[in-house]
Amino acid sequence: MSPKVTIIIPCYNSEKWIEECIMSALNQTYDNKEVIFVDNESSDSSLEIAKRIQETHKELVVETAENIYKHSYQEPVEKALSISTGEYATILGSDDFIDEDYIKNIAEILSKSDKISVLQSPVRGVKGVEKTFVGEISHSYKNLQQFKEQLFIRCPVTTPTIVFKKTLYDSGIVRWKSEEYLGACDYELYFNLTDNNIFIYPFPKWIGYYYRWHEDQCTWGMHKEETNFDQKIKDYWRNKWTRT
Repeated sequence: MSPKVTIIIPCYNSEKWIEECIMSALNQTYDNKEVIFVDNESSDSSLEIAKRIQETHKELVVETAENIYKHSYQEPVEKALSISTGEYATILGSDDFIDEDYIKNIAEILSKSDKISVLQSPVRGVKGVEKTFVGEISHSYKNLQQFKEQLFIRCPVTTPTIVFKKTLYDSGIVRWKSEEYLGACDYELYFNLTDNNIFIYPFPKWIGYYYRWHEDQCTWGMHKEETNFDQKIKDYWRNKWTRT
């Protein structure tokens, strides 16, 4: 089994980091892949940098998408998925980067079981331009019930590492509700996957994703919102599952 993997890079104002991000995706040792960059109406030079890279790397797909929802990458991700040809897709943050064997490692994990439709793995956090290592984040649970219990405590998923079957998006199971939850739509997605009995397989070892912490990232923007979207999501699903 050698599945084709689509690497989606949604981008909004990441000129500091985007070249390293794109090149880390293009320089993967795994050949059966495609890299789709979608700019989300950046006001900096992110799109120009991507187009410059494309001049020497024709395999890079460069697209644009309207910016509708704050702190969310739904629009560029959906644009990428509408043109992607991979059996699996993963979303690489435009301020992050990946080890050259990252997609190869993903493919090897997937090849060992045809039951994995969604996968996550640990991230290694780095800080700023210096890429100072600031720790590793991972999650552990043995079954869907344990995962469900953890959902109501905190988000038990390292979102940047999520890999999912494209058919889950085509069928509407993987979807984002940014119109209701802005950048917290990923958290809500994991409740919906659980509701559809989709298990997010937690691979226990780091396989190559570097997550960059910096002051301009969307995470901090969501923390400044007046509405507690995480609590809103938990309340909705608690009520829904209580009724059923």
